[in-house]
Amino acid sequence: MTMLAALGGTLMADEYGYMVFTLNDGTAQRITANGLSLSFAGGSLTAKNGADTLTIPLSSLKTMAFSKDGLAGIEAATTDDGTEEIYDLQGHRVTRAQMRKGVYIIKTKNRTYKVNVR
Repeated sequence: MTMLAALGGTLMADEYGYMVFTLNDGTAQRITANGLSLSFAGGSLTAKNGADTLTIPLSSLKTMAFSKDGLAGIEAATTDDGTEEIYDLQGHRVTRAQMRKGVYIIKTKNRTYKVNVR
């Protein structure tokens, strides 16, 4: 985090479409990386890309990573054997490819996660 704070400019991630933030409670939020800038103030991280703004308290932030498909923040939700069940809020089972903006429940053998896809 300190290294990113020192950058204090616009990040370029041409090959990556999203930056994904995983929070301490297991949820993930994403923002498109095109035109992305990060700033730190008052104990929070603010990510802006021109169209969207995402502010996260640093005390809640577990990890952040660039992702090609916007789903890097939920990689930890898979079990060792790679099985998972993903449901939308209407209870319909979906695949990762079908995930769009919205909230999803990911159920694995050992844990259940709530994921916010932005």
